[in-house]
Amino acid sequence: MIMSNIAEKIAYSVSQKGGRTFYVGGFVRDKIMGIENKDVDIEVHGIKPEILLDILSEVGEPLSYGNSFGIYSLRGHDIDIAMPRQEHATGKGHRDFEVFVDPFIGTEEAARRRDFTMNSIMEDVLTGQLVDHFKGMEDLEKGIIRHIDPKTFVEDPLRVMRGAGFAARFGFSLAEETVTLCSGMDLSALSRERVEEELKKALLKGKRPSLFFEVLRSTGGLNVWFPELENLIGLEQDPKFHPEGDVWTHTMEVLDRAARYRYETEKPYPFMLLALTHDFGKAVTTERVNGRIHAYDHETKGLPVIETFLRRITNESETISYVLNM
Repeated sequence: MIMSNIAEKIAYSVSQKGGRTFYVGGFVRDKIMGIENKDVDIEVHGIKPEILLDILSEVGEPLSYGNSFGIYSLRGHDIDIAMPRQEHATGKGHRDFEVFVDPFIGTEEAARRRDFTMNSIMEDVLTGQLVDHFKGMEDLEKGIIRHIDPKTFVEDPLRVMRGAGFAARFGFSLAEETVTLCSGMDLSALSRERVEEELKKALLKGKRPSLFFEVLRSTGGLNVWFPELENLIGLEQDPKFHPEGDVWTHTMEVLDRAARYRYETEKPYPFMLLALTHDFGKAVTTERVNGRIHAYDHETKGLPVIETFLRRITNESETISYVLNM
């Protein structure tokens, strides 16, 4: 049997030991959608961790990320190898989990621990067979982001941000029951690093970056990390110059238009943050003068507001300086 890639070599050796190997997660989702994804993730079922480690040692130099997590890679290869595992929340943070490997848990329970149905589809590495316990294919076709298990979903508040990010990247919408579930989740324990990571993906990869914030608005998730944006909702503008509506609507339109040009700039991420924050100052300057709506000097008086926001989400000094200077 000729192996075309490292995943197939691993999968063949695993099958000889009585196990089975699947492509999982975003790699399968993007393949179905026709999107290139070089981050290969496989999950190995039905063999013990020590046997998997022996197999990996035969095909390359394995790197372990903690035996209790059952996550490995191979030096020089863009591939992540994992074993099925169970997780139990021990706190409110994204990292507050007790994790233990369970190679014999089965595909359904392994897929259940994932966040959304579209990310739970598995593909047998050797046969190409799709295993879809939670109708992820159906939701992909409909453009719906739907949680899998309400009990496990709420254990990780980062999933609210991830759902918003997927909406921005693919132009999808959250299922109503997922919006309801997200609305009751506390985002305050998330780390700045993880929030910025999801924000960057939305701003730099999103077809419509505005959907990231629209989803957070629908779930009540703006107030912790993006209160400056929440303050723009319902903030009136002079209809003569802004027939589109309030400052929120204007900002969302600017953000999506800026996305067309982000990779024509030298600094795409700061450029997108500039588009996002450019009218934050209107929240502190808007007033009616002789019956007309004005926001005099909002571009300068808004600088402290913008800086407060930037320092909440990033520690990149060059990014902060770029936005404030522009």
